[in-house]
Amino acid sequence: MHFDTRLLIVYIFLFTINFLLCCGQYSDEQSYLSLIEFQRGGPFTNVILSSPHGGFLGANLSSNKKGKSSVNEILTTPLSQLPSGGCYNNTLDRCVYTLRDCLRSDSNNGDKISFRPDARCIIDRSSTSAMYTLTKAISEAFSSDYRPFTILNKLTRQYVDPTEDLLTGTFLLESATRVYMDYHRLIAMSKEAIRSSSRGLFIEFIFHKNSQTIQLGYGFELSRSIIATKPSQSTINELISRSGPSIIKGNNSLGYFLHLNGFQSVLPLEHQRQIQYRVSTHSTRTHADQRFNAILFSYPIERLRTHTLKLEAIRIAKAIEQFIKTNNIKSRSPPRCLSSVNSIRILLLLLFLSQFFFCYIHL
Repeated sequence: MHFDTRLLIVYIFLFTINFLLCCGQYSDEQSYLSLIEFQRGGPFTNVILSSPHGGFLGANLSSNKKGKSSVNEILTTPLSQLPSGGCYNNTLDRCVYTLRDCLRSDSNNGDKISFRPDARCIIDRSSTSAMYTLTKAISEAFSSDYRPFTILNKLTRQYVDPTEDLLTGTFLLESATRVYMDYHRLIAMSKEAIRSSSRGLFIEFIFHKNSQTIQLGYGFELSRSIIATKPSQSTINELISRSGPSIIKGNNSLGYFLHLNGFQSVLPLEHQRQIQYRVSTHSTRTHADQRFNAILFSYPIERLRTHTLKLEAIRIAKAIEQFIKTNNIKSRSPPRCLSSVNSIRILLLLLFLSQFFFCYIHL
């Protein structure tokens, strides 16, 4: 066999191995019953977007015991709906969120088990599919090479809440726990996929109904004293360490760029007085680290009554791009798969040279 043919065979073999190494580690992209929709990011992105409360599936969906589904398969076991809240534990002096603690015998019927939520522990379990659509549209507004990784929960909040801690968000019910774990696994997998970037950005999109103001959360109350003395409590600690408080309230902040792109009411902005709002979620705190900055983006859902969803998505995507560029949150090296291809090219060159010298010696 001619050595050029051998090289071709080696190239095909190594390319196949590289493809499996690059893509095989992300082959398990299907969530439990595919209830978490995962969209892979572009080759040069280092942004992750998620929508935990945009679910539209629920009562009409059922699951089987194996946790898998297909078109021709009959699903028999219904998903379990979460209780509307927890129960206050006087001994612990806090709310608890497990069925063991919160399911109590009905005094009127000793054989019946009923849930009696404590008014202090009621949880909002509302969802809106508009957040699913908006987050997806924001991702698609980016160019294909820089399109963010996108994790979209399709199950309504009545069945799982991925933004809360495990007990609050699932009550340790099997179906809820599986979806919850898939949501966070896919975020972690996305972070792993863009490991070659020195920095990353994770934005979680939720909604609120109490105002027309976009509310951005960074993990703590936004007084200057806290920013200066306790930056470790922030979900954007890496950005604060490089840019200081201006990354939250100033010309480097995401709020500033949202304001430039037509959102007149954004909180916080430098000139606004302090207004209380939700500063983070369990998931943004969990996935923030020394490399990934995490921002909670709470969108006023009533705004979609007067603004088109597509235009909103384009404006938000533009603001994110400007925020990334201004604060140097960018990929400094090619993705690992591309680096592997370059390594293969070098290996092939060495193989070619070795064959060349082998032929030369035998002349």
